[in-house]
Amino acid sequence: MSLYYEGASLLHRLTPLTKIVVTLIAISHMVLFPQLKYILLHLMAATALLVTARPRIPIRVWAGALAVVVGHGWINAVMVRSGALLLDLGWLKVYWEGLELGITLAARVMAIILYSILAATTTNPRDLAVSIAKLGVDYRYAFAAYVTFRMAPLVRRDLENILVSRKIRRIKTRVNPIELMAGILAPLLSLVVRRSTLLSISMESRAFGALRSRAYYWDVQPGAGDYAFLAAFLAYLIVGTCLLTY
Repeated sequence: MSLYYEGASLLHRLTPLTKIVVTLIAISHMVLFPQLKYILLHLMAATALLVTARPRIPIRVWAGALAVVVGHGWINAVMVRSGALLLDLGWLKVYWEGLELGITLAARVMAIILYSILAATTTNPRDLAVSIAKLGVDYRYAFAAYVTFRMAPLVRRDLENILVSRKIRRIKTRVNPIELMAGILAPLLSLVVRRSTLLSISMESRAFGALRSRAYYWDVQPGAGDYAFLAAFLAYLIVGTCLLTY
């Protein structure tokens, strides 16, 4: 299932490149200012944008993100072996410096995940492909990115249909995991090959790639709202950084 959904929020009205630039600026800022107090700026900004966009994200996506954040923070916390001892279980020792490092890195990863979720849920793959082509990238590669985004939900649906079909026919689960995977991957790959073949025939019939450029039925151009959002985001980071530093 694709994370993108149509909407009329502020982020939906922004061009894909604006959201990509905002994410890159946020990551660069967290690299230059790795302390927790600066990362909290991004957590607050991402949370505020999340409230305005109100993305329809499945619970399993949030669960996966939480598992990544907690796992990343915990591993980095227990790797530190110096400083003030906070917890001693014999086989496991947690130091205050390690806990602080783990929380900081977990907060950074969480901020990056939130920015990525915001971009993924409010960006139409079609608009993203057009924006990539506007940057001067060969439109064939831009179309490849578009097809990748469009094919992923279809492949997932095919996989779900295969699993349901096996359950309806009461196919017994084999003990050998290789045989089990082969029974699922074989029909899945055949469906993927079939879709790819039909797509290639459709592209060949339209002489796709024969010309150096192509026209688009729709256009994606940054407007005043994009520049205003970028300016507001930069001002927020600059003011917040100055207040936390001085």
